[in-house]
Amino acid sequence: MKQTIFIIAFFLFSLAGYAQNQIEICQNKTTHLIAEEKITYLQVGDPDKLIAEVVPEQPNMVRVKAVDDFEGESSLTVVSANRSYSLFVKYSDTNKISYKLEEFHGEKAGDLKIGPVPEYLLKELCSQILRDCTQKTIQTKSKKDGIIFRLRNLYLKQDLLFFELEITNTTNIVLDMEAIHWWIDDRKQVKATNVQEYQVEELYRHYKWERIPAKTTLREVVVLPKFIVPDKRILKIELLEKALGNTGRKLTLEVKNKAILKANSF
Repeated sequence: MKQTIFIIAFFLFSLAGYAQNQIEICQNKTTHLIAEEKITYLQVGDPDKLIAEVVPEQPNMVRVKAVDDFEGESSLTVVSANRSYSLFVKYSDTNKISYKLEEFHGEKAGDLKIGPVPEYLLKELCSQILRDCTQKTIQTKSKKDGIIFRLRNLYLKQDLLFFELEITNTTNIVLDMEAIHWWIDDRKQVKATNVQEYQVEELYRHYKWERIPAKTTLREVVVLPKFIVPDKRILKIELLEKALGNTGRKLTLEVKNKAILKANSF
C-alpha cells in the first residue's frame, strides 16, 4: 500500500514539474523570458516550429516566437547563472507574453571548479602577486569615458589561473561597479539562433572592489580554475558599471589562448 502511494505521489510530482516548466507562444505575439543574470546558452528544440534569440540590448532576456501554428510541443534550453532550464513550448494564443526564468525548475549546469581550495592559501597567493611589480605587464586593455580596464598579468599555480586586473578612474566621479563577468565566446559574432557562450565561474576574488574613487587606480586578483580556450574562441572579461537604467559603461577585455598558455608560474 505504501509503495502504491509513493508511486502515485511521484507521478503527481512529475506532472507538476512538467506543467511548471512550460511556456506558451504564438505566431502574432512575441514572448520574453527574463532572467536575473546574463543568458550564456540558448538551444531551440525544433527551429521549424519556433525562433528564439537573446535580446542584444538586454543579454538577460530571450525573445521567443512561433514560426507558424503547430501541434504538440517543442523545447527550449536556457542557461543562466550556471543553472540550466529545460522548458516545454506549446502553441497557444495566450495573453501571457513574459515569464521569469528563475520561477521555473532549473538544475546546476556544471561548472569548471576543481574542488575546494583553502581560502587562506588563495589569499596569500593573491597578496604575493600584488606585492610583486617586477613582472612585465600584458598589454591588454579597454578604455571608455575616462575608465581604463587592464589585464596586468596572468599567473598559474596549482592548477589555478590568477588574473591580475587593474582599473583606473581618471574622472572626477566615483565608478560604482556592478559586476565582472567571465565567459568563453566566438571571436567573430555571427547572428544566429543559438548563442554559444560559456560562463566561467570565479573561485576567489581578493579585494572585491565595489567602488573605484575618482582619480584612482586599483589592482585586483581574480582566481579561476585552469582551462584553455578552444580554437576560434576567446576569453572575454566584461566590467559593468552600476547606473540608472541601461546607461552604465561596459568595458571588455579579450584574452587569447596563447596568453593563457604563457601564464607565469610562481
